[in-house]
Amino acid sequence: MDTSVNAIEQTKILIVDDEPHNLELVAEILRLEGMSVILSIQGDEAIEIAREQKPALILMDIMMPGLDGLTVCKMLKSDKATKSIPIIFLTAATEVTDLVSAFVAGGVDYIKKPLIREELLARVQTHISLNQVRQQLKALYQQKTELLTTLAHDIKNPTGAIDGLATLMIEDIEEGKHDSQQLSSMLELTRQSARGMTEFVNEILDKEVRNQGENPELTEAQINVAEIVAHLVQLNAVQSNEKSIRLTYKPTFEPMVHISQRILTGMFDNIISNAVKYSRNNSEVIVHLMPSQLQPNGFRFEVRDNAHVISPENSEIIFTKFAKSTETPIGNSSSHGIGLSIVKRLVDLCNGDIGVREREDGEGNVFYIEIPL
Repeated sequence: MDTSVNAIEQTKILIVDDEPHNLELVAEILRLEGMSVILSIQGDEAIEIAREQKPALILMDIMMPGLDGLTVCKMLKSDKATKSIPIIFLTAATEVTDLVSAFVAGGVDYIKKPLIREELLARVQTHISLNQVRQQLKALYQQKTELLTTLAHDIKNPTGAIDGLATLMIEDIEEGKHDSQQLSSMLELTRQSARGMTEFVNEILDKEVRNQGENPELTEAQINVAEIVAHLVQLNAVQSNEKSIRLTYKPTFEPMVHISQRILTGMFDNIISNAVKYSRNNSEVIVHLMPSQLQPNGFRFEVRDNAHVISPENSEIIFTKFAKSTETPIGNSSSHGIGLSIVKRLVDLCNGDIGVREREDGEGNVFYIEIPL
């Protein structure tokens, strides 16, 4: 047996034919090649089997009592759960119009009866291989889309900080009230934001080159978590000041980790910026870093906001992609429902925990991340 046939051994194939002799003949040919088959003699039964077992390929007779093959094909192609399953028709038809109808219904190919073993195997093998390639391309597309989404979202926060700092500096200069020390401090924050973006992009590109897969990025040097949190609080202070929000952080715990700065920044920055976006004007957002309550020898990162309380039923949904709070951001901020899903993915990569609960006083939420060291 050649390698292409080996590649499809144990592939699940659904065979649909109202003639038991034809059904067993096709099944026996495929079984001898190591393929797993499911048999059905009725169209409605075949639809249920396809929905439940998701075969890699369907071989289906066109002429059947009840639901014929064309009708079954159309129904399968209109169902999101089964529309991607390739369907090859088994047919005695020779008229071009009949064959065209098979393709219009959604079939990918046809095999004429009486069946020839070599032709059957060749067509089955070809379409299973093509479907595998399609699935691989789909997974690759999703992976690249995830990468671009993360890249676009995580660059938005530092660019927002740069824009805010530049606006403040321009206003101070135009009003003639700038203080050289304050101006120097804002320029330093601007430079740090720009460098952070450059480092972030470089790390993304380096990871793609290395093709390390979905593993947390470890570093040889230990990273001071408290320093990263302090830097991100400074950057988000620009937005919080616009809303007269007191953004406070008093470092009392300085865990050292071997997780990359990009991963840590992605986790913390999205939580802090979200808290500022949704908190009420003239309120307070408090950032904490402390020993873990759940992970042995780990750390806990908490952000207490002053926003609309997230209900228990939404406390899990909010960490999925494109999920948004029923509340809109307060001020000029925008939200695409991406940030918290990125945080969840990064926390999962580090074998950590993430969640949200209502503040004890009922005036907001507590977002927390628990990471083992």
